Amino acid sequence: MSDNSPAGRDLLTELISLVNQGVVFSDIHIEQDARIMFKTPRGWSAAGDEPVTLAQMTPLLAAIDEDWEDKILAAAIDRSFVLSNCRLRCNVYRMAAGRAVGIAIRRLPLAPMPIDRTGLPPYVRTMLEATKGVILVTGPTGSGKTTTMAALLDHINATRSAHIVTIEEPIEYHLRRDQSIISQKEVPTDTASFSTGLREAMRQKPDVLMVGEIRDFDTADTVLHAGESGHLVLATMHTSSALGAISKLLGYFPAEQQAQRAVALANSLVGVVYQNLLPSEDGQSFVLAAEMIFNHNQQVAPLISDPSKLHMIADFLKRKEDNMSRSLNDVLAQLVAKKLVSGKDAMRSAYNRLELHEMLSSQR
Repeated sequence: MSDNSPAGRDLLTELISLVNQGVVFSDIHIEQDARIMFKTPRGWSAAGDEPVTLAQMTPLLAAIDEDWEDKILAAAIDRSFVLSNCRLRCNVYRMAAGRAVGIAIRRLPLAPMPIDRTGLPPYVRTMLEATKGVILVTGPTGSGKTTTMAALLDHINATRSAHIVTIEEPIEYHLRRDQSIISQKEVPTDTASFSTGLREAMRQKPDVLMVGEIRDFDTADTVLHAGESGHLVLATMHTSSALGAISKLLGYFPAEQQAQRAVALANSLVGVVYQNLLPSEDGQSFVLAAEMIFNHNQQVAPLISDPSKLHMIADFLKRKEDNMSRSLNDVLAQLVAKKLVSGKDAMRSAYNRLELHEMLSSQR
């Protein structure tokens, strides 16, 4: 990773300038010996023409973590970097067989966004009226799950006297006390792992628990136990549909336990929000499309508790008499009809493209 070039430019000043330009973007990619790139709703664009040298990156790397050179030898570094009007989540890593360094940066607002501004329907607040159970927020990387989760927690914080405990990697939104007590724990600084942090939190008198990600058996097991035992648990997962979140959660358990766990999930699930971000039709902003499963009055419970009926949830989402649960394709078709997104971008976002194609064709 040697570099003999003069520093020449101030990357931190360039980042601040990029943030303050008013350009809508979600991520910045800085890679040694390449141009800075930023991700707009329409994809990646270059910020300037000159490649960045390691010498130019060094002051920014030191600002992210002063011991970056030693720490990066063992693992990538996750750190938040706060500017005057936003927070940058930085991941510093090695590449090219150790010969180069990269920085992946996610841009986040300083304060949680009100639910009404996320693009979620206002009635999602009814999920948060539950005092116990499990709420899953799911979607691919970069779909706004962190922003949605912060908005949901902030609503609880503003409306309920509760003890909220979060387990995050890293902490991305610093929540301030309003009506609730808030304890935010960071992995691995404050607790060893999501599952360990969740087990520890169960002994700290929580009312609401938030788990940054369910990624193993231990976390899935503790989430279900917490939801059954009188806590409201919010957790994120990476899946490609709302139904996929239910299947993936149950898939963490051994086959001989899955029937029992399916009943537990059926009884404790409050709802699932699957989301994705699309470029607006003019390409100037992001538009959220959200598929939702509401287990209101245990409507979906019989389909979850019997594995042979799980696939029937897809048909349940299409029932017009239930205007809270909704399929992704219905949402995408509505966004296209309102000219908020293009048909092409809607098709790219869909997991059932044939069905969406037929729906869009019937709209013409």
